[in-house]
Amino acid sequence: MVQVFPSTKALERLVGAVMCDQDEEWQASRYFSEKKMSELYDGRRRPEAEGRPSKERAAELRPIARKAIDASLELADELEAA
Repeated sequence: MVQVFPSTKALERLVGAVMCDQDEEWQASRYFSEKKMSELYDGRRRPEAEGRPSKERAAELRPIARKAIDASLELADELEAA
């Protein structure tokens, strides 16, 4: 009988190589526009940057955060199934 992975170390090397390839692919991708990324670092555009956002702003951000969390969980499920 021939084993595909003769040792645990061989399996770990394969998994590590796949993860490195995936990391390189993700580094080449852009998920946010330059404009949105610049807003993160431009304190003048974000008066709440020094403290907590106002209640109104928090209410605006809550559905956006929920969408981001749901999308992340969905992606994790797809990667687990692959």
